[in-house]
Amino acid sequence: MSRRRRIAVVFALLLVLAVPAPVVAVDRTTIDDPFSERSLTKVYPGADDFSEPSGQYRTVGAYRQVDGERQLAGYVFLTSNVVDVEGYGDEPIEFLVALDTNGTLRGVELVEQHEPFFDRASAIQRLRRFSYQMVGMSVTQDVTLRDPDGNEHHVDALTGASVTTRASIETVTRSARIVAKEKGIVSESALDDGSTNETATNQSSERRMTLGDLGRGAPLARWDAGAPDATAGSNDSLTLYAAPIESDPVKRSLFADRAAGPPDANATVLWVGLNAPGSASRPERLRLHQWTRSYAPPVHETRIDGVDWSAALAIEGTLDTASPFVLDLTVGGERLSRTYGPGGLAVRRPVDAVAARTVPAWVGTVESAWQDNWLAAAALVVFLTGIVGIFTFRSRISRRTGWTTNRLRIGTLGVTLAFIGWYHPTQPTTQQIAILVRELVSWATAGGFRWALFFSAPLVAITFICIALVIPKWGRGVFCGWICPFGALSELLYKLTPWEYELPREYHVKLEKLRYPLFVAIVIGFVISTDFGATLAKVEPFKAAFYSSLVTDPVYIAWSALLVVSGAFMFRPYCRYVCPLGAGLALGNVLQREPIQRYDLCGDCVKCQSDCEFQAIEDDGSIDRFQCFQCSVCVDNYYDPEGCPVVLQYDNEHGFTVDAWRDPALIERIRPEDRTTEQQRLLAERAVTDGGETEPYAGSSDLVPDGTVVDMVRRETAGGDAPGSDASCGCSGSDASCGCSGTAWLDGGDGDA
Repeated sequence: MSRRRRIAVVFALLLVLAVPAPVVAVDRTTIDDPFSERSLTKVYPGADDFSEPSGQYRTVGAYRQVDGERQLAGYVFLTSNVVDVEGYGDEPIEFLVALDTNGTLRGVELVEQHEPFFDRASAIQRLRRFSYQMVGMSVTQDVTLRDPDGNEHHVDALTGASVTTRASIETVTRSARIVAKEKGIVSESALDDGSTNETATNQSSERRMTLGDLGRGAPLARWDAGAPDATAGSNDSLTLYAAPIESDPVKRSLFADRAAGPPDANATVLWVGLNAPGSASRPERLRLHQWTRSYAPPVHETRIDGVDWSAALAIEGTLDTASPFVLDLTVGGERLSRTYGPGGLAVRRPVDAVAARTVPAWVGTVESAWQDNWLAAAALVVFLTGIVGIFTFRSRISRRTGWTTNRLRIGTLGVTLAFIGWYHPTQPTTQQIAILVRELVSWATAGGFRWALFFSAPLVAITFICIALVIPKWGRGVFCGWICPFGALSELLYKLTPWEYELPREYHVKLEKLRYPLFVAIVIGFVISTDFGATLAKVEPFKAAFYSSLVTDPVYIAWSALLVVSGAFMFRPYCRYVCPLGAGLALGNVLQREPIQRYDLCGDCVKCQSDCEFQAIEDDGSIDRFQCFQCSVCVDNYYDPEGCPVVLQYDNEHGFTVDAWRDPALIERIRPEDRTTEQQRLLAERAVTDGGETEPYAGSSDLVPDGTVVDMVRRETAGGDAPGSDASCGCSGSDASCGCSGTAWLDGGDGDA
């Protein structure tokens, strides 16, 4: 065995044996016995005695000695006994929570979680530190990830884990509010029932309902602007609020001082609030519109802390709060029209009502993430649109002298690595595809699809939408060859280093199939168990490359380093032989409608095959669509009059122009299965004009005509020219160009090729 073959075998074995290396068991439980005295004392350090778990939610009473007397300090409970909020791992995140008798959180401890990114001790510690931020907040407060406003409690989000962040917040706050209601810490008007996301309002003689209370008990919409035509000094700072009220206790509270009492159970109740500092806040006119119906309900003013004016409207009719409706108000002589969308979506213009009609309620849960990342999302859309534009006009770009699409691709890879690799990490993963499959299985078997999982990370969502749009036309190579950050890192590293090593083709053909069982295993792993699937997904080095703050596992770091370093010696080895994400996307190439065109001589000329660093071109000249990365090297060669033998011959016979590919003489040389509809039409017209003559090479057992460039190259390789021939041909290795000289190959022509 030669030295090169031994090296190839060793490298192949390293790739195969290293795949299982990241697969290690992970203990997701941080507290084995949450109701042990040690755990209870840790979560409620101010208590010195605890009762046994009891009641509907299995709560533990926490006591302390005050002046020698045993007094109730609060309660401790497991969130899993109260609510069931699924995280990114399709299982609840479980916390042990301590709540005092004033409704304040005194302790939060992580018990168990199954989130894919939090599978190491340091990552779990990050989640624990995040939960500690909620200690000290009241059950009557909202949690915000932005600057706190009014009755809000600020926490810093977990980097790169927006779904886990929101699931943790909802788990702790919802369970705390339900237990507070059950223990009488807050009144019945605080929450309707434990299945809703309503919160304490504590409507008592000492405390009025607040804007925050309503926001927790109903889908509250907010508009932070005055009228569109407002002038300086008018209602520039006017803020409008609206929320449908479905909770019977809240309805009774809002209409408590109305002589007729609460409205009929069939009536729709809508709460409206205004903040208009420096101007009259009470509207002179208030109407509601929904499609062709209009309503002018009686206005019952309410007292809500946090707004200057508010009212409860009882609409006797068919107003559907699950569909958009328009609030039409006149305040301070100026008219305002705002559209309320489903789930509390605040739409500014009435004309947006038609669009809002189709917006589902889950949009409200991801709205803040899109608002926080709108600039980066807009930049990504522009970037991806530019790439799609290059593919749309790729043939025109490649026909221009001095231009190659592959050069544009190399420049694009630099932007990809800097922008969506390091500056704003946006690396799609197999894990996300696997979770999509799992959600589809769940939807088909049990109903319900959690769209918020996929739209909580705006840039990743945009990237996947782009992938879904381009695969049917150009295949997965648009992403793998142009947009993938790790692919960009590997390829640019290879081009910057002096080493060049390539596996023999026989090993390449075998190893490229390794990706597909890996992809299938990860998908099945996630369907069976999130933990198992996340463990298998560690074959992907993306976290180590772009989310380093989430990585501490030394085995995973070593594996990722091996893949990165191997890219300095070999052209994108991970992408071609291991990547399960590329394998999953490649399966979508069965939908690809636009193949890369090939000539009849492409099986005999090896120029494109030798130039393709991805080794996606077969010996017969065809392109393996499942291995093609759309690098466009073969496309550039296809249109190159100085490098492609077919175009070179056409140039000598007919004269080359950028519109040569509309000439039937050149179209005839394109493989029939690759011709466009327009090219087929032109050939059909040519056949009619010429009396129905067949194509010159149709039915030939040898597609290489006598006297062509490839024919002369083949003869010289075989040991000499045909008798009586004065022609000679050859290919230059330095500039990868081919040419012929003499007269025989041109059938009487003169001059060099």
